[in-house]
Amino acid sequence: MIAEWAEWTEWLVNLGVPAAAIAGAVGGFHAWARGEVSAALRALGLGLLGVGVLSNLNTLWGWIIGPAGEPTPVRHDETPSVLSWLLLGVPAALAASFAVLGLVRLGRRRQGERRSAREAADAAQARRHAIESDHDEVTDAYGAYLCDVLAVLDRPTLDDVTVPQTAALLHALDAADDARRGVDLDTYRQAVSTLKTAWRTADEHARKTGTGHLSAPDRAAVTKARRLFEKALDGRGSEHERQAAHAKARALLGDVLTLPRQAVAAVEHQARPAISKGAAV
Repeated sequence: MIAEWAEWTEWLVNLGVPAAAIAGAVGGFHAWARGEVSAALRALGLGLLGVGVLSNLNTLWGWIIGPAGEPTPVRHDETPSVLSWLLLGVPAALAASFAVLGLVRLGRRRQGERRSAREAADAAQARRHAIESDHDEVTDAYGAYLCDVLAVLDRPTLDDVTVPQTAALLHALDAADDARRGVDLDTYRQAVSTLKTAWRTADEHARKTGTGHLSAPDRAAVTKARRLFEKALDGRGSEHERQAAHAKARALLGDVLTLPRQAVAAVEHQARPAISKGAAV
């Protein structure tokens, strides 16, 4: 029985060791080709384990049968054959090669992920700049209006918070400013889109309305005050004439219209060379 077992194990080793080595190598190569590095290493490891187990069947059988049997003696005078070295060395070399290739592939993938992250960050930054540009375009236009006393007199409802369109514009300005301080670009984009619509609506309404909402005497006062402001800001007149025009314009407006502080400051800045300090607005 021992002899039969020795013949059977020898046949199993001769057939199984190459099969295990080839199966591990082929499985590892296919897994690596699919990009599954861990699966490739696992297949190679199982192949090496199979080679190791099958190569030591006689020793394992000796452990199992113990002293009751007569295991085939191990001949120490034999050196490992070239085939044995190939069967053990080739899978090990393949495993090392796949491990190195896997590390290289992993490094390239991480490098690609970092590059993609940088590109995404650059795209997000460019998108934010575009949204900020639209935001600044509206705030600059509204700021220019508030600093232009003549524009305010032409479109006074654009500074009247009781007008629904103007109230919506001011609310949209606050919402866009809040969104700009946040990190959600979609929210910011939507807020700026709403702001652009609100500005266009309020400005068109103010241009269409003009001073039509005022009474006839108030409209006449605004018209005359506008001419006086033009004269006060015109550097061609004498200093006395400009001072007088500025004072009359402010007196005519009275309670008809309240000029924005930005417009008052702009008039003071532009007219200061022609208006004495005692005639401050």
